[in-house]
Amino acid sequence: MKAYLMIGALLYSSALFAETKTENRVVHDKYCSSPEQTMDDVYENGAITDCVYAGLSIADAYKKYVNEHDEDYLVKTIKVNNNIQKEYTKDGVSVDYKWENPQKLMIEQQFAGGFTELLLEEGQKGTKITITGHPD
Repeated sequence: MKAYLMIGALLYSSALFAETKTENRVVHDKYCSSPEQTMDDVYENGAITDCVYAGLSIADAYKKYVNEHDEDYLVKTIKVNNNIQKEYTKDGVSVDYKWENPQKLMIEQQFAGGFTELLLEEGQKGTKITITGHPD
């Protein structure tokens, strides 16, 4: 009887597992990864990268992200709830920092070849940064 119960439980759990889709992710570094995307996905939804900074405030996660990535057009530090705009006229780049609330910041970078959005969201466990690059 135990064998039948074990087989039944195994088949049931296998069926559940078969229905669960796991998203394939490309890991970039300790904090950041991206879902696998086709070029059609990128043109339709943007190239998406998620970075998770456990235990860090939005300001600290931003600073860590900027220091660890080659981001020429992002200011080095931010002040919570301080909306700013930066223009890099020589390079044809503009950057807008728009705070929705103290735990949510949207940064939009406009380039000649498209635009990139960085969404920073602070939660109880840390801060998530979602980077979405939209090519022209």
